[in-house]
Amino acid sequence: MKLLIVFLILTLSLQKISAQKAELFLKDYGIESVKDATPIVVNALKVCKEKNISKLYFPKGVYHFYPTFAPDRYCAITNNDNGLKRTPFPIIDFHDFEIDANGSEFIFHGKIVPFIIEESTNISVKNLSIDWEEPFDIEGKVVANNQEGKTFDIEVTTPYKVKYERLYLSLERESSPYDTKFGDRFAIGEKNDIEVGQNIIWNPKTMAPYYNTSQYAIAEHGIIATELNKGLIRLEVKAEKMPPIGSVFVSKGAHLSNRLCPAFRVFKSKDILFNNINVHHAGAMGLIVERSENITLDSFNVVLKEGSGRMVTTTADATHFCNVKGKVIIRNCTFENMLDDATNIHGTYVRVNKILDDFTLAVETYHPHQNGYLFAETGDLVKIVNQNTLESKTSNIVLKKVEQINEKITILTFSESIKGKVNEFDGVQNTSWESSALLENNIVRNNRARSFLISTSKEVILRNNYFSSQMSALRITGDLDLWNESGPCENLLIENNTFVDCLYGGKKDHYVIMIDPQYSNEDYMVSKYSKNITIRNNTFKTFDPKIMLAISVDGLIFINNKIFQTNTYPAFSKENEILKIENSINVSIKNNYFKSLDGGKGSVFVDQKSADIYLSEDSVFDRTPN
Repeated sequence: MKLLIVFLILTLSLQKISAQKAELFLKDYGIESVKDATPIVVNALKVCKEKNISKLYFPKGVYHFYPTFAPDRYCAITNNDNGLKRTPFPIIDFHDFEIDANGSEFIFHGKIVPFIIEESTNISVKNLSIDWEEPFDIEGKVVANNQEGKTFDIEVTTPYKVKYERLYLSLERESSPYDTKFGDRFAIGEKNDIEVGQNIIWNPKTMAPYYNTSQYAIAEHGIIATELNKGLIRLEVKAEKMPPIGSVFVSKGAHLSNRLCPAFRVFKSKDILFNNINVHHAGAMGLIVERSENITLDSFNVVLKEGSGRMVTTTADATHFCNVKGKVIIRNCTFENMLDDATNIHGTYVRVNKILDDFTLAVETYHPHQNGYLFAETGDLVKIVNQNTLESKTSNIVLKKVEQINEKITILTFSESIKGKVNEFDGVQNTSWESSALLENNIVRNNRARSFLISTSKEVILRNNYFSSQMSALRITGDLDLWNESGPCENLLIENNTFVDCLYGGKKDHYVIMIDPQYSNEDYMVSKYSKNITIRNNTFKTFDPKIMLAISVDGLIFINNKIFQTNTYPAFSKENEILKIENSINVSIKNNYFKSLDGGKGSVFVDQKSADIYLSEDSVFDRTPN
């Protein structure tokens, strides 16, 4: 019996020691007293990996991260800028691992990617906020304007430089305390400037882009800057109309160099959870996930930091998912004040550059932000897609071999002959990497561009969300034109959502919901791109009547929706065209409610290519003759 008791005590002691070794507390590493937390975190992650520690804990606090001692890794990040990326959190080849920051604030400095997660499984990151000491955009209050002279003056507090009549964003203050004393050189600010380019005008009263902001569109190139006084800059621009006094000029840098530092990069990983995270700023996307499986965001918020005085959170999308399979879950999130969309879930077509033989194609990426994109690997299923009509020209074919030649060209070898089934410039779609999605209980507001973009043939449910974005709230599209986003929707449910005054940016051809595969010519609009879309039990409060555009859909139900016209802004459309149906079949519109400001009915336009359109006799909409 004594031996048994000793054995049990020893066993329990070993279990306790094992449990203690499974967790690493950064408080024990002195992280609370350092100016730069990067070296401690990098070394702690090495210990976690070497000793198979499953949890890394931060004591609650405010931690600063500089790039000086951050390891770098070359990252070809789709829809972002490629290059060597320094990170204090290199989560590479980790498995069954959790980071809990206990409500801490992480403040980053300069060109640095906070988290890079690659080739990892079952990873959780929770309870933290991300911000930059200096943002990746310039925000300047407009204090004077001259319509005839095509100039306006802005007051800027963001660190900047004016060189050769060009305005640059400086990512670190000249007066950084780490620049002044030799003993602090370990944390020296690494000076990096970004030329001002892409821009938009913000309204500080609404904390959103200006109504009809397109009228203030400023050409990216040819902006001439003159420093009148320190912090007061005159900009000479090419624009239709000068921005109003009191508005805020926002610029995020020149095109193809302003998506440098996403907050989270996830690549070739599986079963990833982000919980209770606030991204207050990032110099690109808040989260970019690529070639990964099963991603959950629960209270992953992209929101302004209270009291920051800033207008902008992320300089690109809040979240973005490309070539992801399994399931994407986004719930209980708030996305606000981004300079692009709230989320985009899609694949990417590659284009046929050359037909090498009956089994082999050379394909290429098209958009510069897709250089180095990992389109496929051996064993993936792909389809060939007509470059003009976007129709599938083949069923699924297994790839026998994939050889990436360089950042643009990849050689695909098919397991069966494709003779006569492909032409140069056709697209190739990877159908192995498409995800289902559940997006519920989210808020999208005050951002440039759209809310959700969905391009996947798997089941997608959008419910109980609130949308108020500058452009369309929802866009379901595909193209072989610019971004080459692939994946026609084939089972999409949009229910119990609230849409409030979208479209205020001034794009006259936009609708709150746009289902619009992009054709280079209307003559190519012959096939049905999307299928089985149900829009039900939603509430639309809108100053502009354009609710839905549906192009090339087979199976569309618009039922039990309520539409209320508001007078928040002047309507862009003079006609009450609520719904527009083109080249679609099997469409049912019934049991909807519409209340206009003048008491009149709304209209539904149906083109001659559409058929089997059911509009209930008691409909609140009139059908416009073709």
